[in-house]
Amino acid sequence: MILAFNLLMLLWLVVGLNAASDEGESCTDQLCQDANDVGTAIGAGIVLFIWAAGAVILGVIWLVTNRSLQQGPPQRPPQRW
Repeated sequence: MILAFNLLMLLWLVVGLNAASDEGESCTDQLCQDANDVGTAIGAGIVLFIWAAGAVILGVIWLVTNRSLQQGPPQRPPQRW
């Protein structure tokens, strides 16, 4: 699940940057190109923030639920008399 999330986020970032670079070719003046660059940077930053937050959340969930990291033999429940 973590790998799928990372692949999805990478795809989103690449597609978004590619779309932004395609739109920049239609600009004729410098102001339009600068605005396109700023918008691309903001969009990429938002995607990277969502990517990092999702990776941290998924990583914590994995650490909490992963049972292979427990040390020692499995604990038996207490016996009832």
